[in-house]
Amino acid sequence: MSTTDVKSPQPVAKGFVNPIDGPFIRFPPFLTAPEGTTVMSFKKFTERGICVERGPEEAEVDALGIPTVPLRVRHETDRCKTNTKRKRQAEDAEARKKGGKASQSLWWKRWEDGEAIRFSIGFDPQSSRFERIHAAAVDFTNGRTWPVNLASKSGPRFIWEEFQRYIGLPEGGPTPQEKKKAQAKKDAEDDDISDDDTDDEDEGADNAGPSASMTGIITDQQLPALAANNKAAATNEEKLVTFFNNPETSIKVFMSSYAQAKGYIWEAANLECIPRILGFFVNFLLRSKVLPEIERNLRRSLDVIAAALIELPNTARIAKAFPDKLSLACSACWGKKAKGYSMVVIDTPTESDGRPSDTSDPQAEKKEKTGRDEKQDTTPEKPWGSANNDSRAWANSAQDSSNDANACGIISESLEAHSWTDIKQENLLDFLGPTALPLTHTAGIVERSMRQIKSISGPSPNPPKSAAQGEGIFEPDADAVEVELDRQVTKVVLSPMPIDWDGGEFPVYSRPTVLETSQGPVVQAGTPEVTEGTTPKPHDPLKDEITILVETKEQVSLLREGMALGGTWVQLVRQGEGAKKKKGKSKSKKSIPSYWYLDEWPIVTPSFWTVVS
Repeated sequence: MSTTDVKSPQPVAKGFVNPIDGPFIRFPPFLTAPEGTTVMSFKKFTERGICVERGPEEAEVDALGIPTVPLRVRHETDRCKTNTKRKRQAEDAEARKKGGKASQSLWWKRWEDGEAIRFSIGFDPQSSRFERIHAAAVDFTNGRTWPVNLASKSGPRFIWEEFQRYIGLPEGGPTPQEKKKAQAKKDAEDDDISDDDTDDEDEGADNAGPSASMTGIITDQQLPALAANNKAAATNEEKLVTFFNNPETSIKVFMSSYAQAKGYIWEAANLECIPRILGFFVNFLLRSKVLPEIERNLRRSLDVIAAALIELPNTARIAKAFPDKLSLACSACWGKKAKGYSMVVIDTPTESDGRPSDTSDPQAEKKEKTGRDEKQDTTPEKPWGSANNDSRAWANSAQDSSNDANACGIISESLEAHSWTDIKQENLLDFLGPTALPLTHTAGIVERSMRQIKSISGPSPNPPKSAAQGEGIFEPDADAVEVELDRQVTKVVLSPMPIDWDGGEFPVYSRPTVLETSQGPVVQAGTPEVTEGTTPKPHDPLKDEITILVETKEQVSLLREGMALGGTWVQLVRQGEGAKKKKGKSKSKKSIPSYWYLDEWPIVTPSFWTVVS
């Protein structure tokens, strides 16, 4: 080669500090902005954030639609924040590493990826609505990946098949249009039969007897099957008509009372599958314009399905979280009031020489058998609705442990520890601190009923102060105790449910019942209304609202307004009128709050509970 070419220095571009072939210069000085461009200062910069919805070609974009770029050095917080396919695949892989259950918990996410482009194309818009919805159900079933690694009678495929039967769409059954086409094809084939073939068939028919297809005569053996088919077809048609008339109510019934009666709710997987399957199907019908005549009602059902996505799984969590520890502490303090099972510790008789003692008291034996002392209990018991019950009526019941110091949190030194009979009981001191609640209040009305959540309010940050007691009075103050309860616990207001709300499914909770362990006046059926100012005011289970105390906000977060709770509720009432307050401390009369606690918890229903009318 000849001499090396020497490059002539190139001119420096205007507006740039570093020459092209020169050394790298750190800033400052700063670059000069191009003409027509304004550089925003950091003070004026406003962060837009990452957009949740994905951009074009599954790209992660910010709020302005600008795609993001990964950093050169990866940090622990670097993760895809947009709902892209890449993000869902990463979550699926992570779930598989942890528990191997990604296919069970994320099946609806995989459906969502291609759901927007799925349409029903197998129906004729001019056909009847019965034929259209059947064709749409077939298109909805085909072409999907259904999870199969689930327990029997659970999972999306099981719920979908049950919902088809519920609305009158048996899987695989032919539509009326298909029946007509098959019959028309068969009739055309019969018309094309030649005379010779007909003669041959007639000769054979003389020996075998006439067939039902040729003569239209139904034999005795075919009657039961034909009657069953006609009955099933009529039943399915009635179900479809019910669904067409009001799809929102039909979906409410399926997700509440029907699922309860069929037992779908006892599988945790079904609580997630029921609203999701119905949501996919309703959106599929709306997207494909299968039933435009009931589109408005179908859209309203989506609000119910959205509520079911939260409430149905919460029903299982609520059943495990309640009664809460505060209610258990109250039951331990004042005794179990519900008619249920309770543990009884039996004291074994003393033995002097290996045999039971021969000395016995006839009166003590009778008391042990009957549960009452004949010498002391000589007065007849008064009814549960009486306002002036004798203190011995039910206050000394075997189930009432209000005088048990240990139950209220006061430990007696004389108590002996039992080996296997020791069961840890909650006590009020663990939640309320050094409270005088066991001394100022006692158990009152005991009601077993179904009630609906009307409102939920957390602990009051600034409750009204109680009035000061008179001089020289050092008794526990019920006002101060109630103010402290208002400050520490959450209150849930429950309103009565209509009578026969369940359609006969839960006879025990169809209407409120006041149990025998109740103490206090109760409004009887047919009695006149009580005038204002009556003390104490009789409780009306059919009209009065109650306020129950709940331990923490975490448990309350599972509840939603409109949900219904069935159980045994116990009222907290003041013991006596209490000491008089100083005059002039309160200008207005303050109503005495009525607090209740949960003694037994068997039923919880969602807010959209509906029974077949």
